[in-house]
Amino acid sequence: MNYDAPVRNSPAGDPDTRAASSALVTLAAGFAAVFGLWLLWGYQLVRSLQQVEQNVSGVHESYVRGEQTLTKVRTSVLLGSIYLRDAIIDGASPRRDYYRSEFTRLRTEVDRRLESYLPEVASPVEREHWARLQTELGDYWASREIAFTDDTRNQGEAIMLLRRRVVPQRDAILEILDQLAALQNVANRRHQLEANRLYQQARTRLISVGVVTLVVALVVALTVSRHVNHLQRQIERQRLGERQNREDLERLSARLVDAQEDERRTLARELHDEVGQALTAVNVDIGIALRGNIEPRARTALQEARDIAESTLRGVRDLSQLLHPSVLDDFGLPTTLDTHLRSFSQRTGIRAQLAETIDDRLAPPIEVCVYRIVQEAMNNVAQHSGATACIVSLSAGGGELRLVIEDNGRGLGPQADTHPTRSGLGLIGMRERAQALGGTFVIGNRAGGGTRVAVTLPYQTPAAAEADASERRAG
Repeated sequence: MNYDAPVRNSPAGDPDTRAASSALVTLAAGFAAVFGLWLLWGYQLVRSLQQVEQNVSGVHESYVRGEQTLTKVRTSVLLGSIYLRDAIIDGASPRRDYYRSEFTRLRTEVDRRLESYLPEVASPVEREHWARLQTELGDYWASREIAFTDDTRNQGEAIMLLRRRVVPQRDAILEILDQLAALQNVANRRHQLEANRLYQQARTRLISVGVVTLVVALVVALTVSRHVNHLQRQIERQRLGERQNREDLERLSARLVDAQEDERRTLARELHDEVGQALTAVNVDIGIALRGNIEPRARTALQEARDIAESTLRGVRDLSQLLHPSVLDDFGLPTTLDTHLRSFSQRTGIRAQLAETIDDRLAPPIEVCVYRIVQEAMNNVAQHSGATACIVSLSAGGGELRLVIEDNGRGLGPQADTHPTRSGLGLIGMRERAQALGGTFVIGNRAGGGTRVAVTLPYQTPAAAEADASERRAG
């Protein structure tokens, strides 16, 4: 058994496929938009935090450097006054050079520290105080001449000069340093407030971006949900239309099968009743003519005509049986199948037998369906399978009628595995006949080689079929 007239089913351009692709594209676009917004939100978060951290770090470092500069100046001024005092007290001792060098070192360090820090001062008020501090420091450093001059002064005069000139300058410098420290504290508090404001701005910005992202995500989700629901409704409408079309095709196919059976039954009756009877009458007339005294040539011609009439009559009867066997209506399905299998074996030389059967009569549509499926299956066995034997089994049980046809041919081949949805017109006809009656049709390779056809139909007697028909008419 093999496929005949294969038919391809291509899914190209399938509306369900296009709808599914559109849904996937919509979902991908929506998730991409939400993901992009989350990335933007994260980028804004990182950037805002970096800016705030940089500002806070810069302000803190500037404040620390200012504190260190003020501490250095304060310490240097106090140490310088101590060196001046010790130099005056020691007088012309050898340690004067030491005090001079230390005083000079303090001045150099303070000048270097001021030179590096003053460019960072941005406040005009602080710049003014730093300028005053530089002026006072200049006068203060110049006061070293009191202790390190070469003029001969007594110790009392030097101390008196130190108190009148150096100590007031030192106090003025310390006062300026206190003012600068106060200004720096004020500036530090101001910068802290600015940092807090930046943090608040960053928090507000992040919250706004998060809210916008959430709103956009909700909008995208709603849009995608509506689009998917629309696609689902569209797919459901398409599936409903396809199901209705399939049901219409099945009903049309069933009507065509019934019309075909009626036409075959009518043709078979016409051939059997009219053509068959006419050929039988011709054969009888020729037999009567042969009983008389006729010439040999005429007898030979009548004998040939009689042989032709008998051959034609047998052909008409065989054709009538193929169209619609009268034995199916008269004696039932088992006898008809057995007769058909014997005729098939005689015509093809393939051994065919009915291994299992039933005794009850079935509803006429069931019997016609089983006979046509066996007829088509045996035709495929003869034409395509290359088999030498075929077995047909008919059994009933559990409210079902089971028909199995097996042969020992070459089977369906690899084509059945690579293209399981492909089927020939003969197989399509068998499947439609079975499905029209609420049954199933399965074809596949036989375990020991060959092909196996399994058909399951509802088990229905003629009385039950008549009752169902009455109910349908009444409904």
